[in-house]
Amino acid sequence: MARFVFPLQPLLDARRRKEEEKQRAFASAKAARDENVRDLGRLAGALRIGGRALHECAMTGSTASLRLYDAHLRYLERTLQSREQSGAESAPAFDRTASELYAANRERRLIEKLKERRLQEFEREEARRDERELDEANARSPERGAKRRVEGSG
Repeated sequence: MARFVFPLQPLLDARRRKEEEKQRAFASAKAARDENVRDLGRLAGALRIGGRALHECAMTGSTASLRLYDAHLRYLERTLQSREQSGAESAPAFDRTASELYAANRERRLIEKLKERRLQEFEREEARRDERELDEANARSPERGAKRRVEGSG
């Protein structure tokens, strides 16, 4: 029985490697985005807590403490705005890596589908070949039996 050989296997392997590379790039971009989201949440929470503390300090605290809270809140606001801006700037990169991963996946699946079809075609051809061989063997078998009977009677 013949062995199936897919002539485009090197291309399929290259497409798989490309898809894995795109998966790593996407995972990296997603991790950066998720980290930025966590940082934004943490900064927003710190800003809320600091705002409450500033309000309490304004009611009971000294002017020095008030200035300190105010400076800290301004720092948190600047950091929050900076993180929001970097998140907005990195969003297109994240979208690009996602679309590249999708395209690489589609290219790989296309070649795999072709391989699957070629394998099915190969298996059908092998089944036809086996069937022909059996038919030929069966066709020769009665002839031999008939020749033996003729030779034996003669």
